[in-house]
Amino acid sequence: MKNQQKKQKNPRLLSALTSSKCLLLSTLLCTATSVSAQEKSADQWQYDFQVYMWGASIKTTTNTGDSVDLNFGKIISNLDFTLMTTLGARKDKFSMLADVIYMDLSDSKSGEREFLGYTVTGERNVSLSSWVLNMIGGYSLIDNGKNLFDIAAGARYLDLSVSSNLKINGQKTKVGGDDQFWDGVIGFKGRHYYPDGYYFNYYADVGGGDSRLTYQGVANFAYDYKKFTGIVGYRYLKWDFGNGSDTMDDMVIHGPYVSAKWSF
Repeated sequence: MKNQQKKQKNPRLLSALTSSKCLLLSTLLCTATSVSAQEKSADQWQYDFQVYMWGASIKTTTNTGDSVDLNFGKIISNLDFTLMTTLGARKDKFSMLADVIYMDLSDSKSGEREFLGYTVTGERNVSLSSWVLNMIGGYSLIDNGKNLFDIAAGARYLDLSVSSNLKINGQKTKVGGDDQFWDGVIGFKGRHYYPDGYYFNYYADVGGGDSRLTYQGVANFAYDYKKFTGIVGYRYLKWDFGNGSDTMDDMVIHGPYVSAKWSF
């Protein structure tokens, strides 16, 4: 009788052990699947596209020591065309960024003056176009869900073209120049996450090459909306040209900016 009871208990014990093993196996499989999905997600390229408006002022010092200031109001009133955009990509610990700025400005004035009994008619046209390109690669040192910190290195390119046309009583005179600068830069960038979709970004670099020294600093606050990210920040960018430019000693572009970013 006792042997029969033992035989009846053994199947229950075996069933319980089997169920426990199945549960443990299922948990391990689910965990493995979850880890595999995370690794696959981290191993895929993630891209973002950003357009922005930089309320910048431009200040330059010429080789003769003269200072030229263009505030945002003057730039807007003489702006013919501008393009400001950023393309970014990230995969695991690696990141890439291309920041492109193009600006085309022009101004013209004309008038008449009496000089020694003669009427002098004059017309002046000045145009300025510039390209600024930042190409930066990064490698993540810290990524703990609350803070992100990357070291960065890359290149900055500046193309600045200035021309001036002067017409006096039908006689035309044209002067101008084109300066191009390639500089290598190193720096860092990072992000601090706040609750509810807010975060703070920062970036800084320094370098040189064709110019004696160039450096940049950026800081902004961002918020993730459902379809895009809104950003408000401040940016400072400077070149010290040294003897690399025939017309300028240095140039500073700085001011607040707003942007919208889409990720995919």
